[in-house]
Amino acid sequence: MMLYDFERVKIMKRLFITIGVFTMLLLTGCGWNPFGPGGNGGGGPEPFIQPNYFNYPAWHPGGTWIAAGHRDSLDTDGDGQNDEYFGGIWLVHVETGSTQPLIRGYSNPAWSPDGTRLAMEAGGHIFTIEVTSLDPALVDTSSLLQLTSAGRNFFPDWSPDGEWIVYDSDIDDTKYDIWIMKSDGEKKKNISGESDSLDQGGWRIPNWSPDGKCIVHERSVSGGDSGPEVVVMDTSGQNPVYLTLNYEGADMYPRYSPEGNRIAWCAHRETSSGNWAMNVWIMNSDGSNPKKVTSDHAWSFDWSPDGNQLVFLYWDTLHEQTGNGQLWLVNVDGSGLRQLTHFIDTIHYPNQNRKEGSAMRAE
Repeated sequence: MMLYDFERVKIMKRLFITIGVFTMLLLTGCGWNPFGPGGNGGGGPEPFIQPNYFNYPAWHPGGTWIAAGHRDSLDTDGDGQNDEYFGGIWLVHVETGSTQPLIRGYSNPAWSPDGTRLAMEAGGHIFTIEVTSLDPALVDTSSLLQLTSAGRNFFPDWSPDGEWIVYDSDIDDTKYDIWIMKSDGEKKKNISGESDSLDQGGWRIPNWSPDGKCIVHERSVSGGDSGPEVVVMDTSGQNPVYLTLNYEGADMYPRYSPEGNRIAWCAHRETSSGNWAMNVWIMNSDGSNPKKVTSDHAWSFDWSPDGNQLVFLYWDTLHEQTGNGQLWLVNVDGSGLRQLTHFIDTIHYPNQNRKEGSAMRAE
């Protein structure tokens, strides 16, 4: 049944806000307001967006550490007082939740298959660096390599042999396409088609299958009302298979399981209460047997190396919740939910008493 125009407008507005918040996770940290000043669309006070303290977790192949975007202060002179701000990629211990800084100024980490290199982003470009130690966290700064220099480039991911990197870029036009390049930045190639994503945001957030044959990604379809869909194609950009077309809502950020027989993704769906929320779902790699894993407000995530768990950002953007903006762990069947990080923000609110994970707004 066709929707009336005003219903279509409401759906699209909700999806644009959701997609914007999701994409801006990689660009900002705590307290970003996707509505903008006076941009809440309904007058009155603009909504306060709850902060998130971590984003885009990437589980190291060794299983003990998780890389994630994070910001905190450090004690650099050993006097017991934090005196230096550090925003960038941090390591989080899987058992204890303890954190240690890895590299400043970069975001959206992606581990090479052997765990010795990290692909990452800064200023709309993709870099790699060698990680020489996880405990303590050390990188070889002399190995830092910038792979892109034109356009805006995001969401790098490695081929299973570590020879190639897939990413999205707007270098050719205003929408994003999926590109591949050698891990040294050579042999860049646009593998996206033009027929089904014109002026709709394009093809984004690619992830390489463990067997090296396919790339799953989110794709905005021309004329569609429900937001991006999860699509699988071969590494030449051909033979697309749409996995989520039968669902209303946005389907984003797909990730293959380590064994390659399942795909997890973030789905924006209407809840039983009539609200809309982002959750992590899992389906078979052919799109069959979809199941919701989390219980609302789960955003960027990654698989554990053994495929038994997920780490995800729990983020209720509009309501103060216990553990909000933190990393959580959950078994792939939805059991074993555990809060991993317990970061208390003192950077932006140094004179306020804040309970763990809360987002009290300064008056």
